[in-house]
Amino acid sequence: MSLTERLAALPARGFALRYVTLFAGESFSKLCVLVAFAYLARVLDPARYGVVETALSVTVFFVLGVESGMGAYGARVVAASPEALPRLLPRIMVLRAYLGVPAVIALAAFALMSTAAPARVIAVSGLSVLLTPWLTQWVFQGLRQMQWVAAGSMLRNFVFAGAILVLVRSDTDLRIVVAAEVLGVAALAAFNSVMLFGRLRIVPEWRGAASDARALFREVWPLGLSDFTWAALWYSPVIVLGWLGRDHAEQVAWVAAPTRIVLALHTFVWLYFFNLLPNLAAELTRGLDAWRDLVRRSMAVAMWPAGLIAVAGTVGAPLLVPAIFGPRYVAAVLPFQLVVWMIPVAWFSGHYRFTLIAAGRQHYEFATLAVGAVTTVVTSLALAPSMGSAGPAAALVLGGVVNAVLAMIATRRVVGEVPLAGGAVAAAVVAVVCIVLGLAVSRTNGPVAGTVVACGIFGTIGAWQAAKLARTLRLGLAG
Repeated sequence: MSLTERLAALPARGFALRYVTLFAGESFSKLCVLVAFAYLARVLDPARYGVVETALSVTVFFVLGVESGMGAYGARVVAASPEALPRLLPRIMVLRAYLGVPAVIALAAFALMSTAAPARVIAVSGLSVLLTPWLTQWVFQGLRQMQWVAAGSMLRNFVFAGAILVLVRSDTDLRIVVAAEVLGVAALAAFNSVMLFGRLRIVPEWRGAASDARALFREVWPLGLSDFTWAALWYSPVIVLGWLGRDHAEQVAWVAAPTRIVLALHTFVWLYFFNLLPNLAAELTRGLDAWRDLVRRSMAVAMWPAGLIAVAGTVGAPLLVPAIFGPRYVAAVLPFQLVVWMIPVAWFSGHYRFTLIAAGRQHYEFATLAVGAVTTVVTSLALAPSMGSAGPAAALVLGGVVNAVLAMIATRRVVGEVPLAGGAVAAAVVAVVCIVLGLAVSRTNGPVAGTVVACGIFGTIGAWQAAKLARTLRLGLAG
């Protein structure tokens, strides 16, 4: 059987089933991550926990720099032309290797020259950069085989969490913590290789891969910079506090712990657009009206769960944060109440950002994200000395809002106009009203009662809207 026949024989699944598959896999994965970091927060003192978060945040920049947006590019190409996979795969792997080696050398040099505590930890976590060529989930995304994406993610995070629980104690060398992360990445790389070369029996065409990799870089660098600036948007608040000095070590923990929770929740936002990207690209080829209809329906549905997360996080933070990270993290409640608003902001902006990517307008997507990232960095530097962890948390949300507004403007100018879905506006209004009611009840009857009231009202209205939109979801997002 030829490759084309093998790929054609893969099971076809609609959008809803693909998302449910990813949702289930990532729910397990993020539960593993939360268990691992909650354990670390309780076992390590806040200052040492802050060192770990700073090191991992810095490493993210290097990993995303090596990935250089090739995942989104590769998925788009494979979705349109699956027969291109044997030629595309080795070119992406070679290009990532080209970028990975100098990145690891830079991390090692930084560790040798710096006396800061996070530097020694960064040197170990940098080993995960070398495994980036084998992070080929983009192949499965392009083929719409999301069950393999989910399985790989589950394996990676299960291995990471297991290693943390088994190996880390209060006096453990912090390099063991990041070594557990490297071990999880290695497990994912091994799984991907088994599926690619064992299950799909892909035979890479290595001939000319080195020269073609350089040409490929000219195609993908805007997406790579977008990933890099995305990391700056999300991780700069932690890094800014981490490098302001020893006096801010605990402040890192107060903002890193909430960001860790919200990033876990944000994974489901990313998965939504990871799954929606092929649909956006397909609808754009059919015409702007089909694309507008998809975006309106998607936004009308998606903003309700986003609003529920914001309501539950804002009103329930005094219960949630100490319950996960322990009583020492009461100071992280306010940063969490701020950072949790990145979920609805990101879910809103994603419709425009991923439209720009699907339309091949990644330069604009990068520019809008870059402005948002610069906003976050500059505002974090300005607010951190006086406001502590709450300042960078507010800066993160401000950067997200700036990115959302600019992405919407860019999409309207270079792709087409998309009127705001009535359901999205309604979700935002109801969320604000429910939060006001929930906080008022919390002051008189405690956070449990306030959270129940706020989430109960919002959930009831959201369920009513979901019933109305169920048919729209089946018809509009299937395929």
